[in-house]
Amino acid sequence: MGCNKYKEAANLLNDALAIREKTLGENHPAVAATLNNLAVLYGKRGKYKDAEPLCKRALEIRENVLGKNHPDVAKQLNNLALLCQNQTKYEEVEMYYQRALEIYEMKLGPDDPNVAKTKNNLASCYLKQGKYKEAEILYKQVLTRAHEREFGAINGENKPIWQVAEEREENKSKNRENTPYGEYGGWHKAAKVDSPTVTTTLKNLGALYRRQGKYEAADTLEDCALRSKKEALDLVKQSKVAKILGVSDENRRQRMKDSDSYDEEGKRSQK
Repeated sequence: MGCNKYKEAANLLNDALAIREKTLGENHPAVAATLNNLAVLYGKRGKYKDAEPLCKRALEIRENVLGKNHPDVAKQLNNLALLCQNQTKYEEVEMYYQRALEIYEMKLGPDDPNVAKTKNNLASCYLKQGKYKEAEILYKQVLTRAHEREFGAINGENKPIWQVAEEREENKSKNRENTPYGEYGGWHKAAKVDSPTVTTTLKNLGALYRRQGKYEAADTLEDCALRSKKEALDLVKQSKVAKILGVSDENRRQRMKDSDSYDEEGKRSQK
């Protein structure tokens, strides 16, 4: 966004905020929404110190109106955590993400995409502080849950991809070929798994393994992430082609219908 457009947007939002506060009251949900939008705008311009109090005020309004455990409160906590992370306020970041995570799990369940996203966000905060073990635990939780949703309960024969990756790391000197893991690229097919988040988690844990010198494990996860992304893109392409073909078929049927109607009209006129 250019400087002039940014100023224009900021002025419009500030005007909207003043109007809504006057007409609706300072604690109305619409005021919270405008405060949040203004905070996001400031955040995009790097004005984190200006954005943070607006975000906190929006959080307070939503807590009072919706209750402290509403999913919209968790969303606001995520926004606030991001602003604090950009200011390296990691203690506050952890607190906000952990609280958001608790709300999502309690209100939306462990399989809601927001749970995996927030775990990734919290893991990112841990990584920036060098808390690698804490980050690793969260990444593994995301991948384990994704596996259970797609392939069922974990057992000796049914292992999550991170466990397969670690076994390949342990056995790399014994078996150059290592064991296959072809099915893992299909996680995007799981209806209740947010595949972009799973793919991101594969990449993030792979990068963490690489940092720890676990190159075989890293290669396994990164390869799986690439394959998942490719297969997901293939599905999108197939869907688009099917949609185009569907439209073409519909047009063809409509033309045939119009043609039949014309023939009937022609027959009647000849009579």
